[in-house]
Amino acid sequence: MISSYITADDQEYLSIKYENLYAINGVITYLTTESNVNPPHVTKFMLMYGWRPEIKRFDAEEQIQEYLNTFKNKQTIELSVLGDNLWYGNMGHALWDGFYPLYLSLLKFGYKNESFTYLTSDWHNKQIMMYDVITTFSGNNLMEYQQLNKSILIHFKTLVAGTGAAGTSIINQDCEMYGKKYNAPQLYKERMYNFYGLQFDKPINDKLKVIIVHNKRYSDDETKVLYQIVEYYKNLYDIKFINWAQGYNQIFGNQLKELEDVDIHISGPGNGICYMPFLKKGAVNINLGYMERPQTNTIRPNIKIENYHNKEWCFPSYLEETMHSAIDYVNTLYYNRYKYNNIEFEPLKNLIESAVNIIINKITTDNHFIDAKIYTEYCKRSGKGKETSNYMSGKAFCIDLLINEHPFATVPDFIDIDLLRQIKDEFNFDRRYEYKA
Repeated sequence: MISSYITADDQEYLSIKYENLYAINGVITYLTTESNVNPPHVTKFMLMYGWRPEIKRFDAEEQIQEYLNTFKNKQTIELSVLGDNLWYGNMGHALWDGFYPLYLSLLKFGYKNESFTYLTSDWHNKQIMMYDVITTFSGNNLMEYQQLNKSILIHFKTLVAGTGAAGTSIINQDCEMYGKKYNAPQLYKERMYNFYGLQFDKPINDKLKVIIVHNKRYSDDETKVLYQIVEYYKNLYDIKFINWAQGYNQIFGNQLKELEDVDIHISGPGNGICYMPFLKKGAVNINLGYMERPQTNTIRPNIKIENYHNKEWCFPSYLEETMHSAIDYVNTLYYNRYKYNNIEFEPLKNLIESAVNIIINKITTDNHFIDAKIYTEYCKRSGKGKETSNYMSGKAFCIDLLINEHPFATVPDFIDIDLLRQIKDEFNFDRRYEYKA
């Protein structure tokens, strides 16, 4: 009944597995006879803050058993994982910044399909869609670790924690969401489909199934173009324009059922594009991007530039590029917002034709767009890749801010602007979108 622990992965991605932790008066506690035991702090959500249990020391193991015997009301939980999900109202972040890193931590210790209890901070809204996802995926109701029942002793036989630098919002030097070496994205997808009673990795359809996903970033004119695309291809492909918020009863299982047989997935950045990892092997994802306007931004207020004289400054953005690069069983293409600032019919039609060609000829693409290639090259050659990536992640910045020289992204003194511009020129990158004071 004594507590113990082992760790997995490098310090940057550290996870920990505890055996025999106990919630005593609602506080998760490590019981030990060792005088110098010192479990490491591990992260609960992205890289924001760490956690470890309280430590209660005894002189002998027999005293631990005697102490536990004083509790009359007891509960045992076989397997649990602890971590927060601060953005659980946003499905993209909830799935890939909150929950995926926790499943990844379980995989590190060999837990692939086992049921588990999810321990998280305050989750007051249980009517939200992510609550159903977590309870279905885990096989149990979640527990709020700050509101554990103080009248009973809860024995956590195995508890895993530690997200490390995982999640789609974490920027690393490879510009790639962590977990591929554990096959985590594919296993996450497989478990999601299995627990919803659906089939993953269905064969490519003879008549391709194409969906275009509604996105709040589309202008009215762009939306019209997307409907024109649907009309143009309606006799050739099984194609439709989808709004996940309508007609699916806000039930994730219904959305997943629609998604399971999609061959070509087209979406702007944000929540819509975050469903792309659930696509079948061999499918193609098209990120339509959008034009970021930091002077008037309300969607990403942390990058808003106040009192800037050029109110028209904008630059292309794709946001979830780290996710695309990690999902190598799906090919991702990017609508070239640098060349076509708005979604236009012919360029998009040509991109769809490229997607069809990739599927028919089973081509594998490099899911890094040009800005991601520049970023990884800069990290490699600057000698400050880790510092740069940590800064970007800490500020919740995407790589497009650095590549286009947003002042908030370039303010650290270790950013080598001359080197960055040299690399951009080597890649023949369109530099007209750079910030100019």
